[in-house]
Amino acid sequence: MTVLAISSQVVAGHVGNSAAQPVLQMLGHEVWALPTVLLSHHPGHGAPMRRATPAADLRAMAASLEDGGWLSGLTAVSTGYFTDPDQVDAAASILTGIRHRHPDITILVDPIMGDQGSLYVAEDVAHAVARDLAPMATILTPNLFELSHLTGREDVRQLDDIDAIEAAARSLGTAEIIVTSTPAAQASHIGTIAVTADGRHVTENLHVENAPNGVGDVAAASYLGHRLNGQSVQQALEAAITMVASLIAEARVTGSRDLPLAAGRYAIIAPAR
Repeated sequence: MTVLAISSQVVAGHVGNSAAQPVLQMLGHEVWALPTVLLSHHPGHGAPMRRATPAADLRAMAASLEDGGWLSGLTAVSTGYFTDPDQVDAAASILTGIRHRHPDITILVDPIMGDQGSLYVAEDVAHAVARDLAPMATILTPNLFELSHLTGREDVRQLDDIDAIEAAARSLGTAEIIVTSTPAAQASHIGTIAVTADGRHVTENLHVENAPNGVGDVAAASYLGHRLNGQSVQQALEAAITMVASLIAEARVTGSRDLPLAAGRYAIIAPAR
């Protein structure tokens, strides 16, 4: 299967498309990666060299791919990080055109806005993602803060239990919503909740302070890859969270500040429960 991935890219490390692409490929899928911005490395390592892709170039790149027949066999589209609202508008236009030709296509929107109570994109970018991209998703993968922003619950403390989180997720009307960084039954753990028409599925794993970069990107890509491979929501969720936990453990051994996708490739291909 083939995925068009619209997000950031780094030269060194594994975040954005530089995380999603290898994960999806190791799960058996072709990936056409369309970068919204090219960074030398994750900003957590210090100020990177960066070059954003103008919105007009995103549109032109997608049009060229379409003219060359590269998008005719698309199975899914994923979106992630954007630098300005014009890019979001371009991505929404690209998705609209693709959906017109492929009405049943899977669209995963990772609404990358912020975490831990604050935005790390400009407010107009967050607004554009919520207004233009999130409603197009068949799969939405916000963290708890992003869910609060999408649903207008600016005080994330309103989402203090599973029932409140499920109700907020359902208010968005998306077929599948995976909410990360949720409260867990044990204080030392962190939860992830999948909300669908059939109910909710909850996983918990050990909370790790200062987790490596790229966790959200890898989790979203893994979930999408397993769903495209025919796994159920619960199976894909468990596989994705198990994979991420294994990669975090590998990073602790190697001392890596990014997820070690090469060293941990077996955790991607066949994650141990």
